[in-house]
Amino acid sequence: MRLWIRTFALLLFIPTVTWAQGADPTRTPRGADSSASGEDESSKSAVKTRNKLLSRSIESLTEREVDEQLENLGLVREGSIYTKRQRLKAFLEEKDLSAPENLQIPQAPKKDPPIVIENAAEGELLRVDKTKGGVLVLRGRVRLKLRSGHLEAETISVDSERQEIYAEGGIRFEDGRAKVEGDKFIYDYKLDKGVVYKTKGSMAPAYFFGEKFKKLDDKRYLLEMGYFTGCNAEKPHYSFEVRKVILYEDQTAFATNVQFKIGDRTVFWLPAFYTNNLGNGWITQMGKNNTQGLFMQNSYQWSALPTNFLAPMGYKLRADYYEKTGQAVQLEMWKQSGALNYLIDLGYANHKDYQITSAFQDRFSLATTAVTNEVDKGTNWLGYPNIGQQSEPWRKARIFLNSKTNNTEKDVTRNFAIQYENYTNRLFEYEYGNRYQPSNSLQSLYTYRDVRFGYVRNNLEWKADYTENRGDLSVNVNMKRNMLFYILSPQNKSGYFPTVDVLPSVTIKNNSELTRLPYFDTPVYWDTYLTSSLLRFYGAPVRQTLQIPTLDGNYQDPNGNYKENLLRTQTFLQGETGFRTSMNFGSYISLSPTLYYGAKKQSAAIPSNSQNSQTTFTALERSLARDSYQYFRTNTNLRIGAPVLFFNATYRKVEAEKPDLQDPVLMKNRQHELELSLESYALENFEISLKTMRDLRNFSSQYEPQPTSQDRWYYTVFRFAGYIDFLDGFSRRRRSLLERKRSFYTGIFFNNDFVYHTPLHRPLSNNLTVSYKLGGFRLPFLRYIREFEAGGTWYHVYYASMIDSYRFFLKASVDITRELGFEAELDSRVTEPWRYTNQTDSYYYQRYIVDKDPTAPFTSMNMNSTNIWQDFANGTGVNGTQAQRSTALNINRVMGVIKYNLHTMNLKLGLSSDLRSVPGGTTGASQVTFYDQSIFFSVSLTDLTIGTEDTSQLTRMRIYRFKKRPLRAGALDGVDSE
Repeated sequence: MRLWIRTFALLLFIPTVTWAQGADPTRTPRGADSSASGEDESSKSAVKTRNKLLSRSIESLTEREVDEQLENLGLVREGSIYTKRQRLKAFLEEKDLSAPENLQIPQAPKKDPPIVIENAAEGELLRVDKTKGGVLVLRGRVRLKLRSGHLEAETISVDSERQEIYAEGGIRFEDGRAKVEGDKFIYDYKLDKGVVYKTKGSMAPAYFFGEKFKKLDDKRYLLEMGYFTGCNAEKPHYSFEVRKVILYEDQTAFATNVQFKIGDRTVFWLPAFYTNNLGNGWITQMGKNNTQGLFMQNSYQWSALPTNFLAPMGYKLRADYYEKTGQAVQLEMWKQSGALNYLIDLGYANHKDYQITSAFQDRFSLATTAVTNEVDKGTNWLGYPNIGQQSEPWRKARIFLNSKTNNTEKDVTRNFAIQYENYTNRLFEYEYGNRYQPSNSLQSLYTYRDVRFGYVRNNLEWKADYTENRGDLSVNVNMKRNMLFYILSPQNKSGYFPTVDVLPSVTIKNNSELTRLPYFDTPVYWDTYLTSSLLRFYGAPVRQTLQIPTLDGNYQDPNGNYKENLLRTQTFLQGETGFRTSMNFGSYISLSPTLYYGAKKQSAAIPSNSQNSQTTFTALERSLARDSYQYFRTNTNLRIGAPVLFFNATYRKVEAEKPDLQDPVLMKNRQHELELSLESYALENFEISLKTMRDLRNFSSQYEPQPTSQDRWYYTVFRFAGYIDFLDGFSRRRRSLLERKRSFYTGIFFNNDFVYHTPLHRPLSNNLTVSYKLGGFRLPFLRYIREFEAGGTWYHVYYASMIDSYRFFLKASVDITRELGFEAELDSRVTEPWRYTNQTDSYYYQRYIVDKDPTAPFTSMNMNSTNIWQDFANGTGVNGTQAQRSTALNINRVMGVIKYNLHTMNLKLGLSSDLRSVPGGTTGASQVTFYDQSIFFSVSLTDLTIGTEDTSQLTRMRIYRFKKRPLRAGALDGVDSE
């Protein structure tokens, strides 16, 4: 029976061959033998000629060249030079004889592979016609091999005329990575397309279920009325329910009308969803904020292979809703390549105006402020106050572009960069630019960014820069505009106005090696520098003027728009040329002298319609004239010693010649100073330095009083910084092959800067930062400590310790189990440092803070002494609410997140509190300080990669390749490999 089935299948699908009338397939055309024999003779002659030429050329090769050719061809290099040459000749002759040039072998047309019946219990032929067509019905766990896969079913019907296959019962279809199960199957053999009904399957590691699963072509599959997931649990933790989803062979998926579900609950709806294997992720979070009210934030990020040179490689879409402040949509696109890099960030917000009312609650509760959208919109047509809700559109655009070209043959490089920033309101990032999400960069994969911290864009910068380098010559053309946000009346007239324009700035540099010093064998460089700038300075914006004044004689239009206010146009020109070199006197002394001669010229002009005071402009002209001169300049460095301990001295001098206006005080000495330092790098992780500077200028005799020798010394700074590694200690690291790439660490980092007021012979200040860092470890009760850091900063001012500064910080990211973990961050500041120094009396406050007048009226302040330990106890609330509110140590920012990891999906529940200050009171002159708190629940799909392993897991394996258990740190097997 099986032999009959296989024979019939071959008859169905083997194509028939027909010959033209009168043609004999066994007959050779006339002249074919003679032409073929002629071609064979000519090809043999060509082969002989080639072999003869090859033999002569091989004889002229050196032994080294013969070895290189044998290595390239994969042949052994043993034996004498004669044996090597014969081996090379034999190989080339063999290749020529086996495949002579222009010898084409006729290829037969490709045939469609037949359907192979690998297994069937029985078969039945239902119909046979003149064309030997029919329907073959196979039953009993049938298995067929198709073009690129296998089909299994209980019953399969093969229609030879339509070239179609029908299957029912226990369908299992495997086509490459796709594995599909279903109830019914229809397959078109000629088109290589098919559809499976009531299906479930996988394209590892994605799983899908639906009504229909179609194979559209060799690279695309379509799933209708179903859902798919990347969770491999028997009951998926999350899934995407879709109307249609297209799965591509390149591990890309595109779906429309998507509902994201956790379990059986629909969380939210998306109009479209896109994913690929280059990295993508999605985050949504819901919560409540004191000023923003209930909010929902959605972020979706994906990457794509660029289709052309300009196409982006990454996208990020954000859609946010806030109960009190409005809605916002933002889109980011970026590209990174050797020739083109850019970032395009666009945003639109429907902002709802709000105001903070005079309400107060306990600062540790979930609500400390009251916010309302009922705002003052001015007066109505009757002249009465108009109170109600008001919305306004906010827009933002940020574009950063960099294009590079490099011609190594001609030693030419070009670089072009553009920066453009524009916000219709400076608070756009403050209201809509923050969220709780991890960074995308690999170096800080588990750190936070975009956390709500009150970022206000008061300044904008537009910039265009072009640089071209040709050998030693460099030319740069730069244009720039700096803008500042002005708060104007009425509020809708506020906006960004220019402060400084650079139009343009041209810089030409040439650095050439002139010669080499004979004794030191070091180069002498000839440097040439020329720059020219045209600058425009602006003042506060002014309103447009009226042709006819108002009744009170004012020419300003009360309803007109504001415009930029040009104060002056200033030019700057500077050029210099000189020489520099370095000289090494043995291993411990080096001298790097420089000498330049140059000139600079500055001038300014005011516009004809300017209202600036002529006296002010005259003072500016005199100042620019003093800074216009010819000069000699030197910057020489002397270094003595070894890295264990060395002395460093830098001598700087600028001597002016032929100034446009002589400076009555400085005369020719525009700069004359000596910087001295003593540094040591004896220990690998430590830095010790002592630096100071002395002024050597000669002042005019009319300058009184003349500075004393002690007054010429600047502050002396002593720095002692380092990192105490608890694993390696103070010794030099002798890393093994394993320890070289370890990512676990533990130790103490510290930095202390002591500043000594040299002219007054007393200490000035001391800034100390100490922190303990730990990461990459496992403990018996903790699965993994990703990051932990705790420390503080103490800034102490001698003889005025009332203005000391204290800061304590904590950051942690810990995995308790494989699924459960937490993240925390704390930043605390001492807002009343005088209470820690016992300088709380009224006399001290008036003497050092107000005006050194003990009789001045006393301002209300908290003068109760305390210390850090008492503040810790009061902050817990055990001593009552009043003590809790009156602590000197206050939280500046705190955030805690409990995270639960389900495969590639993370669930987070967090609480955040930030200390904010806003203007308050009836006039806005006072300050209202409160805690802006948020509670949020976040759902993030870190990676949905169709067809490969989870890239986030692979990334973690690369970063945390080795881990050390601290309880077994001394043992060799204390290092575990992931």
